[in-house]
Parts: sequence; structure tokens; C-alpha cells
Amino acid sequence: MLYVDKNIKERASEIFVSGYDPEMTGPVSHDLTIQNIIAGDGKTVDDYTLQPGEMAMVNTNQVIQMPVDLLGRIGEKNSRIRQGLLVSGPHYFPGHKTRIILRVFNCSSYAIEIESGDSIAQIFFEELKDRPEKDYSQRADASFNNETNYSGFGKYKSAYEKRMKKMKDMEEDLNEKENRIYANIITLMGIFVSIFSLIMVNFSSKRLATGSSLVHLNLSLGFAITLMLGAILLFINHREVKSKAAIFIYITLLIALLIALVIV
Repeated sequence: MLYVDKNIKERASEIFVSGYDPEMTGPVSHDLTIQNIIAGDGKTVDDYTLQPGEMAMVNTNQVIQMPVDLLGRIGEKNSRIRQGLLVSGPHYFPGHKTRIILRVFNCSSYAIEIESGDSIAQIFFEELKDRPEKDYSQRADASFNNETNYSGFGKYKSAYEKRMKKMKDMEEDLNEKENRIYANIITLMGIFVSIFSLIMVNFSSKRLATGSSLVHLNLSLGFAITLMLGAILLFINHREVKSKAAIFIYITLLIALLIALVIV
């Protein structure tokens, strides 16, 4: 059975440790208001601007201690839904004593500002058919009981952070592979352009240039192409250059071409 306003008011002293306001009791729920927002660095702030696609956790002003015959359910507010803000929270089991802590997510395409005192969600109370054999406070795995302020992952911290780190490493590996693909494409394009340039220069110049000038032209073009490809390999596709020997050979080739240009 879902509690209505008069039921909530009658049992408010049992349910709410702090933060109860009869003016915020609706027909079948009680409004929840923001105490502060947990920013990205873990610090709490009184106001925060959620960017599109950003999530944050908020401490509310309401601290509850659920009676053993009630279940608390978090519900969104119509106004916040229309604003583009998704608000969610856990079910609060019988015997659960905690500050109500919610997750907010901006699913809109524009920034949304939230601040201390804002009405952010609502809680519904449902009467149970019977009392549980063990309430939340009596469970050994009750990680989030007596949580006065946001405590992160609680006892799940090591397991969850390990999985999150693994996903982050996979993302970084994917980004690295993507960058390598782009670098290889640029390298191949540089090689094709160089070969095409050599062919076109020689084809267009063979009737006009003499033997020595044609050699000098090819050496000049070869020096420029080598310099360009070296820059691509060293600065864009540097992961492919695996040894100092390759760099030594490259520099030696450049010097050889430069000497040949001076001699010819």
C-alpha cells in the first residue's frame, strides 16, 4: 500500500531524522532538496553547472531511518524531466538509516545549473505486507548504512575501481590504435605524393634539362622528400621508429644527399 500525505505526516518523526518539512509533502510523496553537490574532484559545492552528458552526485537535506514495515522509492519530478535532467536513487530498505544521496545526469543538449535548496526529486513510501526477518541494519553486507555524506563505492571500492581502470585502459588503447592508423595513412600519403612528384618532374623535365641539371633537380627533390618523410616519421608516426639506428641512418642519408647537391 502506497502512503498518502496524511500517512507520511503521521509517521514523519519515525521516518525522517532531519530535513522533513510538511510543506514539501505532496499527495503521495515528499520532496527532496539539494544540500550540496559532489563535484568531479570529490569536493562539495553549493552550486554546479552540469554540461550535456555529465553526471554528478548530490547530497540531499533529508536524512531517513526507514521503519521496518516501509520501503522508500525515489521518483523523478515532472519539471526536472522536462528540463532534461535525469535523477535516480536506490530503493531504501526497512532499517536503512542514511542521508538520501542521488545521481543526476544531464541528458539535454544544453548546460543545466543546480544549486543548494533546489527541489530535485521525491520519495514514495510503500507499506510492506509483512516485516522482513532481517532488516537492512542487521545485514552484514549493508555497505551504505549510516551514510551521513557520500562515501563513494563503500566496500565495493576496490572491485569497482579495478573494473573502471580496466575499461579506461581499453579506451586509451583504442585511442592509441586510432592515432596510429591516422599516422600510417599520413605516412603512406607522403610516400605516394613523393613518388608521383619524382615521376612527374622527371617526365616533364627530360626534354628541357641537361644530364647534370636533371641529376641536380632529382637530388634536390630527393632531399626535400626525405626531409618531409623524416618529419612525418619522427613527429607524427614516431612509434614506428623503434631504434636509434633508424634515426642515425636517416640523418646520414640527409647529409649524403646534401653533400651530393653541393658536389653536382
